[in-house]
Amino acid sequence: MDFSQAQFEGVAPGTTQCAVCQQPLTAQYWSANSAMVCGACAAQVQAGPPAEGGVLRIFKALLFGGGAGLVGAIGYGLIIHYARMELALITILIGWLVGKAVRLGSEDRGGRVYQVMGAVLTYVFCMMAYVPEVVTGATSQADSIPFIVAVIISPFIALIIPFTGDMSFLSILILGFGVWRGWREPAKLEIAVTGPFELSDAPAEAEPAATAAAP
Repeated sequence: MDFSQAQFEGVAPGTTQCAVCQQPLTAQYWSANSAMVCGACAAQVQAGPPAEGGVLRIFKALLFGGGAGLVGAIGYGLIIHYARMELALITILIGWLVGKAVRLGSEDRGGRVYQVMGAVLTYVFCMMAYVPEVVTGATSQADSIPFIVAVIISPFIALIIPFTGDMSFLSILILGFGVWRGWREPAKLEIAVTGPFELSDAPAEAEPAATAAAP
């Protein structure tokens, strides 16, 4: 069963085919988030997706999420550096992008590991947007440090900016919401399976509305 492709939302219960395997339903059916499924698919849905390939999925989720975070960090960094503006709301967009990318890399499985990954990647890349400013500040002073040293230490300095008092409370609050979006998007899809039900008791498909005859 391909859990990444199975759709359990918004499937009309009037169909006589299993929403997962597309095989005809006979005497009974089970309900998976309102979708009608056969007994075999209901059992597999309840058992959850197979564990095989978990390491590969984690690596792919990390790669996808990191790529999305890098794009967001570059874009936000350019705005901070050239527009001289800290649009903290962009961190929410970065969190959303990272979370969606992590879920995509997990093949839509989601789960706690991917949620932690999404939240951490969101925070890290939101802070990496400040690296150019940290480097500029470290090398523009009278007692400035060498450029290469500034480049090496700037990511670590950027990571602690919210704890140094250099960000407003509102910016930290918005950043926290962005991190929450990175956590929320890769959440595990919960599928409620109930049944069995008699197929004769299933709601009938809605009849198409009759159109008025032209005069």
